[in-house]
Amino acid sequence: MEELNKTEEKENIKNTKKTIKEEKKNRKKIKKQLRKVSADKEEIVEIRKKRYIIETIIIVVLAIFMLILLCNRTFFREEYKTNKINIDIPLLTFFISDDGNEIVLKTLRKSEYLKEYFDLYLSNLARYNCDTTGFYYDNSTRTAIYDITIEKDFAIKTIKIKYTNGDANQLCDVTNNYSE
Repeated sequence: MEELNKTEEKENIKNTKKTIKEEKKNRKKIKKQLRKVSADKEEIVEIRKKRYIIETIIIVVLAIFMLILLCNRTFFREEYKTNKINIDIPLLTFFISDDGNEIVLKTLRKSEYLKEYFDLYLSNLARYNCDTTGFYYDNSTRTAIYDITIEKDFAIKTIKIKYTNGDANQLCDVTNNYSE
């Protein structure tokens, strides 16, 4: 019986040693997997940091762009108004310059829309025909509009509005040869 117990004991010891070896192998595998997962997590963290930086840059650029548009005199307004002139313009039109005789605006609107818009606007003003020129006159602002041109540059249209201020009778020649 003792021999049997010794044999069993030897087998138990062998099995225990085998189990310990297998556990060590499993631990090594698990450590490798944990290192890999840890490396993957670090990579994910790096990707998230880069993504956060890119998103922040995009938000800042959009905020600056919107601030520029909000500060523009005309972009979110339907009229251009100064102490010299008050004229209706299409919404989403970007103000470029006003030298006192000509306003320059830019827009992405279609040329057909712009033509219809300004035709409708001018139809509401008084038309004066002088000997050499004609103009549209706005009595409320005492502004004469001589010409509105729309130039195409690929997708962006340039609108140029030539105007002057004064009394309609004085804007025609001295002999007052005009007709409404």
